[in-house]
Amino acid sequence: MRVSELRSLFPQLGESVYGKPLVYLDNAATSLRPVSVVEKWDEMSLRLNSNLHRAVHHTANVATRAFEDARSAVAGFLGADPGEIVFTSGTTHSINLVAGSLGRMEGFFRAGDEVLIAGSEHHSDIIPWQLLAKDKGLSIKVLPVDEKGVLRIDLLPSLLSPRTRICCVAEVSNVLGIINPIKEIVAACHANGTLVLVDGAQAVAHLKVNVKDLDCDFYAFSAHKMYGSPGVGVLYGRKSLLDAMPPYMGGGEMIDSVSWEGSTFAKAPFRFEAGTQNISGVPTLVPAIAMLELMGDPELQAAYARTKNTVLDALTARPDVHIYGLPDDRSAKLPLFSFAVEGVHHEDLALILDKMGIALRSGQMCAEPLMTRFGVTGMLRASFSPYNTEEEALYFIESLDKAIKMLR
Repeated sequence: MRVSELRSLFPQLGESVYGKPLVYLDNAATSLRPVSVVEKWDEMSLRLNSNLHRAVHHTANVATRAFEDARSAVAGFLGADPGEIVFTSGTTHSINLVAGSLGRMEGFFRAGDEVLIAGSEHHSDIIPWQLLAKDKGLSIKVLPVDEKGVLRIDLLPSLLSPRTRICCVAEVSNVLGIINPIKEIVAACHANGTLVLVDGAQAVAHLKVNVKDLDCDFYAFSAHKMYGSPGVGVLYGRKSLLDAMPPYMGGGEMIDSVSWEGSTFAKAPFRFEAGTQNISGVPTLVPAIAMLELMGDPELQAAYARTKNTVLDALTARPDVHIYGLPDDRSAKLPLFSFAVEGVHHEDLALILDKMGIALRSGQMCAEPLMTRFGVTGMLRASFSPYNTEEEALYFIESLDKAIKMLR
């Protein structure tokens, strides 16, 4: 498949901004949606709108089947079992679920226990643990990154202790775009008796993920970053853990029985899906996964690699541009580029580039501790998808050069 054919499946790529063709380079924040995903949403909303798992009528049965088909599709996508897949509203919800449920699990956390968090994490993988730490008297340790943005795995043994209960790390940082050595981290943590939660929000759109191969205990991601619907998230949990964990939220459909004297709860994963779920959104995971499989086409991937190298070569050639997240091995770097330009504010650059039709992200990227680590108040981030062309990459570099000259 050619990139032009792929682009035809994403109508928003044909839009204009300020009279210029849209160049969408904010895929790490949210990816665009193909026609197939929108059609599935429309089908569920216009023809199959009915509450799930409850009624016996035809429409409810069909809607429930579509919802559960999505669970099976996600399980196959991750190399998991359907009973290990919990649907949430997003990665943030998934991580809060793990923190909240483990926090309620009798005897799991004791005062003085530790949570180890990678230094490149999104706020969503920091704040839930800070809230829990305050409630439970826990300590938070940080696995730092070096000047290139690479995790200091060499420090892991010294950071792990008998009190380290869980380690939280993104497979790919939303700022640095570096593929972290999850299997190595998991092996070290498990040898210490420490659980591992992986934030896969940036990884699932780019990497083939197999949770059994990674051997992680939890894996979380959002549909809207992999061409699916907003408001839909996934939490993979090792079945033995999900079975032992108490509910995070209470409500309808997560129960076995309810009385004034007390309640009992459904088996996992249903005990973690309280209330009305995202009836229209969850089924869009099926066409979203199909789109990811389509994007694995060798011709598309070859073009994507050329685009990545074009941008990387151009940015590293400029002495006034500092890229954050630059491993020695280029293959460990996704086409996600966070950078600062000497003497120019990132917000000013973003505003000028917007007028040129280029959509990208500026600011702290919900990773303020990482900004502090590198001594900056914010960065500019250009994040690419296989539907972005090499011509768009060249236009971005040319426009960036013009914007820098305008601000000096």
